[in-house]
Amino acid sequence: MQDENPELTKLYDAEPYTAYTEDLEFMWRWTIYRDNKLVQEGCSLTLDASKRAVNHVMAFFNMNNKNNTVAQEL
Repeated sequence: MQDENPELTKLYDAEPYTAYTEDLEFMWRWTIYRDNKLVQEGCSLTLDASKRAVNHVMAFFNMNNKNNTVAQEL
């Protein structure tokens, strides 16, 4: 994704997820990909707010993954 657009800033990179943000001058657009497929996107007013938003979504996704792994083990 970042190779396609040099204006993207990588916020998160841990298999299978990557997240980027882009300064649109009036807001920051952030996107989260799982295996290179868009799974979540949003907008924030600042770079820091984008980081917090992505971290919040990733915490949810990671919690979901842990719950699914435990359920499969049972």
